[in-house]
Parts: sequence; C-alpha cells; structure tokens
Amino acid sequence: MAFESAGFKTVWANDIDEYAADVYRHNFPKNRLINKDVRKLSVKKDKLEPVDVLHAGFPCQSFSQAGRRTGFDDDRGKLFFEIIRIVQEFKQDKPSVIVLENAPFLTMGEGGTWFLEIKHHLQRAGYWFRDSSAQVLDLFDLSPIPQKRARLFMVAWSISHFRDGRFSFPQPERSYKKDISKFINFRGEQHDQYYLPEDNRYFKMISKEKVDTRSLKHVYQLRKYLVRQKEPGICPTLTANMGKGGHNVPFIWDRKGLRKLTESECLRLQGFPATFSFPKKISGGQRYVQIGNSVAPPVATLLAKAIRGKILKERGV
Repeated sequence: MAFESAGFKTVWANDIDEYAADVYRHNFPKNRLINKDVRKLSVKKDKLEPVDVLHAGFPCQSFSQAGRRTGFDDDRGKLFFEIIRIVQEFKQDKPSVIVLENAPFLTMGEGGTWFLEIKHHLQRAGYWFRDSSAQVLDLFDLSPIPQKRARLFMVAWSISHFRDGRFSFPQPERSYKKDISKFINFRGEQHDQYYLPEDNRYFKMISKEKVDTRSLKHVYQLRKYLVRQKEPGICPTLTANMGKGGHNVPFIWDRKGLRKLTESECLRLQGFPATFSFPKKISGGQRYVQIGNSVAPPVATLLAKAIRGKILKERGV
C-alpha cells in the first residue's frame, strides 16, 4: 500500500500465511500473490519478474528484545537468507534496491553480530550497505498518530545501479499535535464482545490502575501478569499478541465500561486508510494479529517516497 501510494507498481508478492493472503487479495485483487513458503519460492519456477525494489519484513521474533533473542539460530531468523537467495537468483536482473524491516534490537543483539551478519551478506550480494543504511523510525515522530511504534528499516543500494549508498531517511519535520480521541472512541459504546465483565481477573487488575477518565484519555496495556498504563493520549505499540489474548492487549474505559480497542480503532492507530478492510471470514483474533504484524503505512510511505526520489535522481528524471 505504501509503495503504491508513492508511485510504485507491485509486480508480485509472497506470503505463507493463508489469512494474510486472503486479506491481501481482498484489498489488492489485481496484484499477483504467491501464497507459499518463501523457502520454496523460485525466480525461475515461479516466473518472478525483475523489480526495481524488493521490500521484505522477515520475522522479528528471534531478533526482538522482548523475545528469546535466538537470532539466526531460530528457523524464523534464518528466513533472512531466503531474501538473499532470491536476489541472487535474479543474477544480472537483481533488484536495484532492497528494503528490510525488523525489530530495533536487531542492531544490538549478540553484541551487534546479527547486524554484522546482515551487512556482510548484503555487501557480498553486491549492495552498498553500512551502519548508516539502517535507522529506527517511529510512527509517533513522523505522523499525527499517537502510537509509539519504533521499527528498524534497512535500505541497500545495488553497486551496479548507484554511484554510492548515501541515503537520507525520513526525519520529523515538525512536532505533530496528537489527539487520541480522533482514533479511539472514549465517549461511545461498542458491542458487548469488546468488554470485560466485572468478575474477570483482568478487569480487577486494570481497575486497580484506573485514573479519572473524565479528563484523561488513558490506554492500558494488559500483559499476562501486570498492567502498563501509558501517559494520557498515547497508545503503546500494537503487537500481534493482542490477537491471541492475555498479552499486550490494549484496553480503555468508555461510558459503558472497560473494553479492548476495536479492530477499526487499531487500524486507524496504524495509519491505514478507511478504504482498507477485512474479508468477513477473517476472525477478530486474526484481524488483531495482522494489524499488529503490519508496517505502519504512513512511515512506509515516507520511506518509499525517499527511495523513489533517489532512484529518479540517479536516472536523471
């Protein structure tokens, strides 16, 4: 969505998850989607067309500070090498630019060796890539959206197509005024399915942290054994775990009671436009999982525009 809004055309996409594939086809019916294991994806067998930009978000669980920090020892972490394999299969038609997204802790994990591994493989594949080729971008800093969402973005430039790898990542141009009430309905009422009953143990946990909701708009992040209260008007990072229950679930108080954020509210807090929707067959839990797994479109759009600007400048357009 972000790259298309910046003027790129999607040639093909790949994902193993059936639910993600259903949502993708629903919103991008004209795009070619190859719904299979990336380890079985082949440039030749799947007839993948060459592209200017290959962008990928490889699994972050093994690189996250909150996880077990198993890095490339984890099978999910090893999927990074599939990106390199596919790039090399294109041979002389390899992408001009590679864009990767992951957890910020990737640059620090194992004393920085995870990042060194990525840098080594990108450079060997024929790309400009150095420490400055990676930067953490936060949705909160780059948009009016009041969600704290810091993610690591890495951009590598083909030595065959660019004179150097210098690149300016998007930077905050101003201090955005935040109004969380534009994203979360604190005054209205939602369907009963979103509310916790008063005898629920999580209701009791959050009630102990409750502040005056008449003037302060608080979001409470429910963990398995504790409640984190963000400062007024700020939403914590939305994660895939919020669709699995009992972990990282965001709650608020409204006029009816204590409830979790709706799927629509979470979509708005990620920066998705009103035109984006889910097929009816996708369950509520899966909707939360996919929202939490997604890259915030406003941040990705700024990045895509900056990448397009460098490509056009190099081509003299």
